[in-house]
Amino acid sequence: MNVKLHVLSAGALFFLGQAAFAQKSKNDSVLKENKIDEVIVTGYQKKKADEITQAQAVVGGDEIRRNSPTTSIGNSLQGRASGVFVQSTTGQPGAAATIQVRGVAGVGGSSEPTYVVNGMYMTARQFSAINPADVESISILKDAAATAQYGARGANGVVVVTTKAGKAGKTHYSFETKFGFSERLKDNNYTMMNSRELMNFQNQLGYLGFKPRSQQEMDRLAAYDHNWQKDLLKPSSIQSYLFSAQGGSRESTFYYSLGYDSDNGIIRDIDGLKRYTGNFGFTNKLSEKLNVGINLGFQYQVTQNFRDRNNTQNPFGAMYKYAPYEPIYNADGSYNQTMRAGSNVVEQINTYRLDDQRLRIPVTLFAEYKIIDGLKFKTNFNGLYDWYMGTQWLKKGSNLDITVNKVPTGSLNKNSFYTFNYTWNNSINYKKSFGSHNFDFLGFIEYNDNYNETMNGGAYGLKSPVINVPSITTPSDRNTFTGVKVRNTLFSLAGMLNYDYEGRYLVTGSLRRDASSRFGVNNQSGVFWSASAAWNIAKEDFMKGGFINDLKLRGSYGTTGNDGTLPDYYNVNNISYGLYGPNGTSYPGTSSLGNYIIGNSNLKWESNAITNLGVDFTMWNRRVRGSVEVYKNKRKDFVQLVPLDKQEGGYYQYINAGDMSQKGLEVELSVDVIKQKDFQWNLHANISFQKSVLDKLADGQTERNLGDTYLKVGESPYVFYNVRFAGVDPSNGKALYYDKAGNVTDVYSASNAVPLTDKSPFPKSFGGFGTTVQYKGLDFSADFAFKLGGYTYNNMYAAAVDPTLAVAGRNMAQSAAQVWQNPGDTGVFQKVDSNGMRDSDQWIEKSDYLRLRSLTLGYTFDKAFLGEGSPINKLRAYVQGQNLFTVTKFHGEPEVSVGSADSTSLFVPGSYNLYTYPAVRTILVGLQLEF
Repeated sequence: MNVKLHVLSAGALFFLGQAAFAQKSKNDSVLKENKIDEVIVTGYQKKKADEITQAQAVVGGDEIRRNSPTTSIGNSLQGRASGVFVQSTTGQPGAAATIQVRGVAGVGGSSEPTYVVNGMYMTARQFSAINPADVESISILKDAAATAQYGARGANGVVVVTTKAGKAGKTHYSFETKFGFSERLKDNNYTMMNSRELMNFQNQLGYLGFKPRSQQEMDRLAAYDHNWQKDLLKPSSIQSYLFSAQGGSRESTFYYSLGYDSDNGIIRDIDGLKRYTGNFGFTNKLSEKLNVGINLGFQYQVTQNFRDRNNTQNPFGAMYKYAPYEPIYNADGSYNQTMRAGSNVVEQINTYRLDDQRLRIPVTLFAEYKIIDGLKFKTNFNGLYDWYMGTQWLKKGSNLDITVNKVPTGSLNKNSFYTFNYTWNNSINYKKSFGSHNFDFLGFIEYNDNYNETMNGGAYGLKSPVINVPSITTPSDRNTFTGVKVRNTLFSLAGMLNYDYEGRYLVTGSLRRDASSRFGVNNQSGVFWSASAAWNIAKEDFMKGGFINDLKLRGSYGTTGNDGTLPDYYNVNNISYGLYGPNGTSYPGTSSLGNYIIGNSNLKWESNAITNLGVDFTMWNRRVRGSVEVYKNKRKDFVQLVPLDKQEGGYYQYINAGDMSQKGLEVELSVDVIKQKDFQWNLHANISFQKSVLDKLADGQTERNLGDTYLKVGESPYVFYNVRFAGVDPSNGKALYYDKAGNVTDVYSASNAVPLTDKSPFPKSFGGFGTTVQYKGLDFSADFAFKLGGYTYNNMYAAAVDPTLAVAGRNMAQSAAQVWQNPGDTGVFQKVDSNGMRDSDQWIEKSDYLRLRSLTLGYTFDKAFLGEGSPINKLRAYVQGQNLFTVTKFHGEPEVSVGSADSTSLFVPGSYNLYTYPAVRTILVGLQLEF
């Protein structure tokens, strides 16, 4: 059914859960709404909204652009879909978001969902590089009925991206540009000291061995007072341009776009990111039976990086640790290298350059042949070439060069890899109706091949301090050249059957067999299936004439697999002793701790059995729309890297380590409060509740200590494991702790650490809410995101209030001065000895927050205003703010994904913070033109 949409500037298309609606303009005062047969991507198939029996969320392209930073698309999903928890990995331009669909996936591997872009499998980083303006919609598949079609890759959910394609009709051109800036969000609930505050505090620490300064010395140092955060950071400059064209005829259609994005980041002397993108799609109807098409893209980006580690080589660590009376430069203009906390980061930024280049070329080719009425054959080839070159240039004579090499030497390291990932899918689709009985069958064979080759070269002895090409290095036995080749494959057979009776009763089923090279030779194949049913109650005669327009009950059950937790070749017995390279975080051979890993030929599939029940509804002329989901997941044989007993050699091995279950509730609601011709006001919200429980550990174990976190049968996975803090003794200022038996003591012992079963990094609930308002040409929107119930170990705040670090010369938070002084003092920090603040749950804080994710105000000038003679059909100007304010009790930034790149919390996003690239506030001004 062809329906012409009169799209209003605020967006007449509204995507919510499983349905899309369009408003159709009338001459009366209140807009009447017709439901349209909107086609929604459900994975390998496309369906009408009322044909869907699975749990999935759909986010439209307009929403994505409205909420997306210019260089990262993943963050645009935050707060937009129930059951989908999104956190910024870091605030760095182009950084991928951490996305979890319905909670943590097992306890031994990545919880990252599968990303599929136009049928092509991608990593999170590759997905994040997509230009948001090229995206038509994103479907997030959640239950087994939706994800079992992806078999081995469906256990963590699937994010399906559909980019824009050509449309028959007059060619439409569009141009969009935006400019703006971003700046670091201020620390919540604490402020760092200035020079006098720090020196006054240090003078009170004689009991820790600090020698008090004289007033004359304090006055001399106070003259150097400056703010390290202002000296190291700057507001970033953001630019974005996109030109696109879309059109075609009955026989052929096309879409193409060219884009440029730049965000130089908030670190001084570092040019964050430049990205060039292009996309070209073309389809042609060669005959009444044969259609062919191609989609070709490119993404090229250049990034300047920084050392993301827990020391002063990291500017985000240095700005907290350096004392404010320590100058950047000496009186003679040379770099000051006497900072107590570490070397001069300003000098290092300029003398140790870290540059990355990336080129990605995705291509899709397809041909579809109509054999007979209702029967089609389709072959689809997807390929992705991904090239990377990283350069580490340590300039000759720099401070780090002298520290490492003792004499001016310099070094140059080039790290390069290329990946070619291709998928070839051949399918048969048969559709047939017998009266009111409708059948749709899809069967396919799919082969996926991933090849990666890495080359690393390092050389010392640079002949020039200003040139960084390999030819200016000196031959030396210190020079290195290494490389690795890695390949994995997946072969799949699958079938999906859809049946409905008059659109009222719907049944679907799927069956898929996968054979993966990543599993042991004895368990390489897995079979995954699903079954689902739905009842469109609103289509029954007894429902006609009421206030309920649509009402659908859904139920599904099925299984999916997960092979994404495994590195390649760890299923092979003979790869131990580092035969494939020394770095176990990237290649087989050793773990990241330097412990050897041995293969496991009996490693078998991790599977996930999912039960889902849902209801979708619209009421009162579809002015109220919503859905409710309840689900339970049963994960079996999750894969985890565990140490073996010393009798077995002390090796590590990937094993099937146990079972866990998850359950949750998801609610979405959208209400058109006012819906008139020139005035529309919408409110929308979603919330998700989830709980995970560890049901079983391998070999009869009931507990497993992972260091900072803990696994215990019957409890949430990855609860914190630490000593319990009992407060401060008001009579003497000593810290109090609980021993294992629960008795209070003033003697600290790490052996009193216990599982903190009420404290986990994972939130109990999360979601988002917002509003959109349109009055004639004026549009306004606001979107909030929130998280409740999660905890984070606050390393940064613990260090910022530890007096022993002030004695060592580091800066402190102003609240560090609130330390016990006299008997009866309460609400203060303990008076420490030379051991400083001890490791305990005193520093495990609730990381709840409410954040204004996006605020937009725009005005659209239409053809009536611009004039019939104007080549511009529509012009929209807008101003947008992102991350404008945050409400939280957490000390610092509550939206934590990783600690730092060199010290991440493996598999447990948000478990602790360090000094990684912080979240930023962004202000943008934009123009959108259609002509």
